Order: sequence, then C-alpha cells, then structure tokens
Amino acid sequence: MLSMEPSIKRGLTFWDRALLPWDEFHERIGTIRTAMRAAGLEALVVSGNMYEDAALLYLVGGNVDGTMVLTLEGEPSIFTVSGSRESFFLRELTWMQDVSYRGALVGEAVRKALHERGVTGGRVGTAGLQVLAARPYHDLIEALARYELHDFNAKLADIRRRMRPRERTAMARARSITAKAVAAAERVFAEGASNAAAVIEAERVARLEGAWDYRALANIGADELRPLEQPSDERREPLLLWVATRYQGYWADQAAGLSSAEGDNSRKAVAAMTAVAQPGVTAGAVAEAGLDALPEEARRCALAYGLGRGIGIELNGWPVIAHSSDDVLTEGTLLSFHVFAGGPGRPSLASALVEVRAGGAVPFG
Repeated sequence: MLSMEPSIKRGLTFWDRALLPWDEFHERIGTIRTAMRAAGLEALVVSGNMYEDAALLYLVGGNVDGTMVLTLEGEPSIFTVSGSRESFFLRELTWMQDVSYRGALVGEAVRKALHERGVTGGRVGTAGLQVLAARPYHDLIEALARYELHDFNAKLADIRRRMRPRERTAMARARSITAKAVAAAERVFAEGASNAAAVIEAERVARLEGAWDYRALANIGADELRPLEQPSDERREPLLLWVATRYQGYWADQAAGLSSAEGDNSRKAVAAMTAVAQPGVTAGAVAEAGLDALPEEARRCALAYGLGRGIGIELNGWPVIAHSSDDVLTEGTLLSFHVFAGGPGRPSLASALVEVRAGGAVPFG
C-alpha cells in the first residue's frame, strides 16, 4: 500500500536498548564483515535518508541520515546531513560513537576516514547510494576514484532478509501497536465517529503507544482508499481502514476487522494467497492465486492497490506480490497480504501478516 507521509515524520524517537542492545549491532557488523571478506572488500560505504533508510538503519540502529564508513577492523564512522546542533542527540540513537556532521558533501570525509584506517586502495563496497542527490553522489564517487567500487546492495539486502530474533521481537511490538490503533479506530467509529475521525484516533493511539512512524488509508469521502487530507464528518459504512506503524525501525500493518465479513471477496483472496505461499513458490504464483479468487471488477481494483509485499525493516520490501514477479519465496520471509476488493456491491478490505515456513505460510507471531 502506498500512502502519503504524515507531516510529523517521526513519533517517539529513542533507542530501545532493552530490545536492541549494542551487542545486537556488533553481531550484525560481524556478519557484514564476513560477507565483505568473502567479496574481497577492504571497506563498505553505506548511505541512507529518512525516505530510504533500510540499509543504513540495519547497521546504525537509529534514524541517523547520512553516510557510514565500515572497514574490516576498527570502529565505523557516520557522517550525517543533519545540522551540527543535532549531533549530540543523534549519538543517543545509535550504538556508534563516531557520529559527526559533514553536510551533504561527504566525499572528502569518507576518503579521509578510509585513509585513517589504512585503506588507501583496493575494493570498496557501496550500498544505498541511490538516495543521494546528483551533486553529493558525484562528490562521493569522485572522492573514491582511486578505489575499485563494488555494488554491495544485493548482498546486504540478502543478509537483512534473514530476520534475527530481536528483529522479530521489534516487529511483534509494531504489530501490537498497529492492532491497538486499529481497535481504537473501530471503537470510535462504532460510537458514531466519521471515517476521518477514526483515522485520527488510530494515529493518536499509535503515537501514544510509541510508534516511530504511522501510515493509514481509509474510505474517506468515497468508496476507495485515501490518505487523510482534512477533517470530515461524513460516515461511510463499512469502515475500510488500513494502518501501518513502525517501532524501532520495523513495520507491521493491519486492516480494520470491520472492513470485511466472512465470505467477502477480499478475505477469500487473502486466504487463497496464504494457502499457496511456501518456499520455492514465486510471488507471481501467489498473486495469481489471490486474483483467481476475485471476480473481474474486484480484480481490477485489487491490482490498482497492490496485493502485498515483504515487510519488516521496509514497509514495501522484497518480494512484491504481483503476477509478473519471478521472485521465489524463501523460508523465513515475512509477507503482508492486503486486498481491496471494490467494484459493484459492497467493497471490502482484508489483510494478513504471515511468515513463510517449510510447511506453508502461518500468521506472524
């Protein structure tokens, strides 16, 4: 699902040390360094921002936008694009000690960090550089001209997909926040509130529960899913609501339980996709199963909104559940299925957050 981002980009922002202690990130760094050695890399340079942060967040642990330098030995550094006054605060969000402001152009700082660590040549991996604007990108590439650059995006993404136990706990916390937000929206709607008011109540509860980020779509003013743009007293039944929340960097989403009844098209499609999702099956085959469970008009509507994606450190991650996808599901993959079945008659919305296991897909948690 694609929704507008809220004006408040971040909610409760802190490092939950009990959930994700420093040794969690040291273990991740160890795994990354093993992969670096296997690829013949002397160092790794990773960039991220608040719009695309999965690669950097996995290593840093907090929403510290910038560029990180990691070598095979020694402590890493991150050069942020946030103002210098924020450096002290940003250090409280990550296990890393070397956090400093360098502005948008970090090429010289990255090269100096490599030299200080004894890396004056050789092969250097890169990941997440697609988030950089043209000038910062060329500045960084020019600074690394003497190195042999290697695209490490695919390998880092592969490592991130193997969700660690503490990551699963963070997702479970996000799942709990999402469920409470949806329940709150359903409650106020049942008491007579408008669809827009239900969305607002869901966000209020999500923020109070510690959500770092919040997204929602609902049938506000029409029989289609829309982001909240302005208050409205209009009620449309049933309440069609999709909510996603993020906690410590991990996403979970859910559709309102009042959105569809047993036997509705959306639930049939979600059940069909869940039934065929297992290791070795393509995302395209999963999508086809869901589409086959829908009548023609509902099928077109579902395709317009998407049938689902991988979820975790990314809201819209790998794989995309689409009939054209050749991506093969692997054991441990977490999937968010969501089907909006519109068209003639009563529209419906259903979702499922599932984990792909050897015997098939099961509800996450």
